[in-house]
Amino acid sequence: MIRFSLWFMLCLCSLLPLGCSSTGLSESTSPNAVQFDPTTGNVPLPNILATATAADPLTQYQNPTTGFVGARPATVPLNPLEALAYENIYEVGGTNAVSGLNAPIYLRFSAPLVPSTVTTANIKVFQIGADSTSPAAFENNPLGFTDVSALFSVRYTPGTTDVQLFPNFPLLPATRYLYLVTNRVKDAATSASVTSSPYFGALKSTVPLTGPFAALEAIRADTKSGNNVVLSGYAKVMNDLIAAASTTTVTSRDQIAVLGRFITTGSGFVQNAEINANGSPLTVSQLPVDSALRAFAAGNDLGGLTGINWIADGQNVATVTATIPAANFWSQTVGVGSAPTSMGDVIAGRFPSADISMNPAVARGNTSMNLNVAVGTYSPATSVVIPFRSGNLVTGFYFTPRDIPFLYIPPAGPAPAGGWPVVIFQHGITGQKEQVAAVAGALTAAGYAVVAIDLPLHGTGIPGVDQGLAFPQHTTSSVWGQDFIAVGTPLATRSNIQQAAFNLHRLELVMATPSFATLLAGKSYGPALPTQGFAPLGAAAPNPAIKPKYVSLSLGSIVGAYYLAGNTTLNPAGTPYLQSTLDSDMKGLLSVPGGRLAYLIQDSPAFGPSVDAGLAASGIAKGTPEYLQFFLLTQTVIDPADPATMTTPLAPGLPSRLSNRILVQEATTTQLSASGVPLDGDQVIPNSSTRYFGNALGGRGVLGTDIAPGFKQVTYDDGSLPTSFMLTLNGLPKTVTAATSAAATSPTEGYFHFGRFGKTPQSDVTHAFLIDAVHSPASVQLAQRQMVYYLGLQTPVVTTPQLVVDPTVTSSALPKAAVAPASGLSWQVIAPKVMKIFGIPR
Repeated sequence: MIRFSLWFMLCLCSLLPLGCSSTGLSESTSPNAVQFDPTTGNVPLPNILATATAADPLTQYQNPTTGFVGARPATVPLNPLEALAYENIYEVGGTNAVSGLNAPIYLRFSAPLVPSTVTTANIKVFQIGADSTSPAAFENNPLGFTDVSALFSVRYTPGTTDVQLFPNFPLLPATRYLYLVTNRVKDAATSASVTSSPYFGALKSTVPLTGPFAALEAIRADTKSGNNVVLSGYAKVMNDLIAAASTTTVTSRDQIAVLGRFITTGSGFVQNAEINANGSPLTVSQLPVDSALRAFAAGNDLGGLTGINWIADGQNVATVTATIPAANFWSQTVGVGSAPTSMGDVIAGRFPSADISMNPAVARGNTSMNLNVAVGTYSPATSVVIPFRSGNLVTGFYFTPRDIPFLYIPPAGPAPAGGWPVVIFQHGITGQKEQVAAVAGALTAAGYAVVAIDLPLHGTGIPGVDQGLAFPQHTTSSVWGQDFIAVGTPLATRSNIQQAAFNLHRLELVMATPSFATLLAGKSYGPALPTQGFAPLGAAAPNPAIKPKYVSLSLGSIVGAYYLAGNTTLNPAGTPYLQSTLDSDMKGLLSVPGGRLAYLIQDSPAFGPSVDAGLAASGIAKGTPEYLQFFLLTQTVIDPADPATMTTPLAPGLPSRLSNRILVQEATTTQLSASGVPLDGDQVIPNSSTRYFGNALGGRGVLGTDIAPGFKQVTYDDGSLPTSFMLTLNGLPKTVTAATSAAATSPTEGYFHFGRFGKTPQSDVTHAFLIDAVHSPASVQLAQRQMVYYLGLQTPVVTTPQLVVDPTVTSSALPKAAVAPASGLSWQVIAPKVMKIFGIPR
């Protein structure tokens, strides 16, 4: 088992001879017990006991070879266990609010179970109500229990001992939960009830524990601050469960085989506290990290975080590095055929941004926000996004200045007054910005300019023109993907998503700079703003007053969910946003996104075998408890940036920030091998992961409140739909028919399946069908046709923007838009044979 440094372990081992010597009780006294042994850290997960006072991974790092305990070397990445302790200590103030939102509950038994008893009727999950709804509320009163068991799906393979309960929707952040295994779960060999371990059995005591069990009293008893109960001990929890038997089904301690408490992560928020002169808090506010990154990208000039002044310092202006004739660019990037006639010359350039993924051993405690660390100094797997505080206020994030290269492709011919409307294109994992060539023909023919940047740790650029963002000497695409997903160091994975979103915020805000001239007219630098932003691109420049639109695929769509949530227009006072304000925010076409990222990788035909091989080489075999815990911990740490997490509203009663803002394209798998491996459709991001994200946004109506009423599964004109996974409160399919006329006004959002459906079924759909004309020659035409109608044609006619059409229908009412994909451009994701594992918990 992966071992946890529990806060009571040393005390327990010194006081409990039964657990730390050959004398006393053992789990063998129970024919089939739920494993719970705090002397070895073998406890169900998630669990407050796992992080209660885990060692500080920065100041109490233990060298696995020498045993030395001290300051962490900057060269050593944080493994999943250390990442969890880091979050608890440095991001949520030691509150233990670090458990996953999309990660499962993991239970292990000492023997196989009767499968029919492994259900959510017998393994219960409750949301806990404390004295108030505040995350800091005391628990003086009896706890309240809301049964949320039905919101979980059980995964159990007959004949095994491991049980996982996966949430069907993201859990609420910074919220208290409890799970318990009842004696209604039965042992497979005897059909008798499962039992408690000796340690958990001791915790059922109604009187204080003494003698050999005395050390367990810290768990059984309440944790108090003065006279207030900060955290109810197991004794009070069991009393409260029994008192609420009509909800909990628990009438006796004997019915509880094990229980566990956890608090979901608060790491997706940063807390600001303004302090009175007497030292008492004046106001305390919480800001989503994704919004805080947007505020840092805006800077003090635009009312964002105060620690940086991008505009005043002349940092919101692009530099042109080269202008490349369209024919030359095409031959360099595509190599086959000729550039579409709609494409203008390609402009390469760069704009100022910052690396905000910093090494915590270097950044923590540093009094300078700007660390000026040279690119390549530390492994990217050591990086974390770290807020910088002035007193108790977040004023920015630790950073190092870095220019971001871009490629900008305008339509051929003169621009409209004010400049071109622009689309931001973000490539997928193992890709690079030059893949913008694949959509440039369709977008420029529709009247849009398109701009592209590399994802972090991707791309080498065009020789002699620009550079990419790949780590120095990392020149192959498979290594770029390996660096980004950073298996074994989930804080780095999370930070790479945040870094990618930050670069997109900077790109968007730099392009918009000339439009800030009126807002900042009274500033000394105000008169110069019309010449900044992308104005140096001259007559080809984008219109800074028109909000860009976003198109992406694969990892670009995963990043896109985080980016779009972060660029939501927020009201600084009162209700943060309304559906009416969301309607005016940026729109995005997200092709093949996914949610629950750790399990996306685990289940991916492209990446799963590579990761499994890497873990096996590191001593973690597939299917073992260590393997299951590895993915659970990885998901837990990544969760604040997971796309599914970003669908959750910022407050009860509000819509999702992605409501009426996105169109999702799925590459639907219809054929599986005998072992369940996809033979067609998406073989990189499993359909289950894409659907989990889509359902997190559109399917929560089954919970009673629909957070995105208009986000539905979009059927073809003939009504075809491969599967119905999104339901209404009444259990009916939540669907809408795609538009078949350019004059239609709906649907304006939704989830669309590409593949063997509609009037012209296609068998060539692949993960990269939005851009890959070699492997998906027919589907790429349909995907890009849907893309330009969703964006809204600007030429040859102007059509209603944000319209989801059935791309297999062509008629006078829905003309066949000009689509000229790069016929020679092929993109397939290639993972290393054995994935590098950057951090292994021991």
